[in-house]
Amino acid sequence: MLGGIKDSLASSAAKALLAGRIERYARLVELRIRSRERTIGVVLLLAGESEELRLEVTRYRVTGSAGEHALVIEGVASSREWLRLLLEDFVVGKPIPIPSIALMALGGAAVLEESGVP
Repeated sequence: MLGGIKDSLASSAAKALLAGRIERYARLVELRIRSRERTIGVVLLLAGESEELRLEVTRYRVTGSAGEHALVIEGVASSREWLRLLLEDFVVGKPIPIPSIALMALGGAAVLEESGVP
């Protein structure tokens, strides 16, 4: 239960932060982080589009050490095949630097421990 509450709060905080960064391109309709399952769901309404775009990070892991962490996306699904293919070619498996504060939203120290990071 606490995990669900933490995920809900983390999702809301991440949505507020990310919405401002992408507002020129899209409206962030929904962002859902499930740290226990290590999944992230996103629903966007792209500028000039009338149909929502759905994106699911089906599995992720966190790597790194003190002060330098990265998110590695291991699988994706999307309501647009071209986007899934693009992400598979250029994002999946590649480390994306993240701030230490993002660790809590993504599962905190437990994610690092399970990944074998001290």
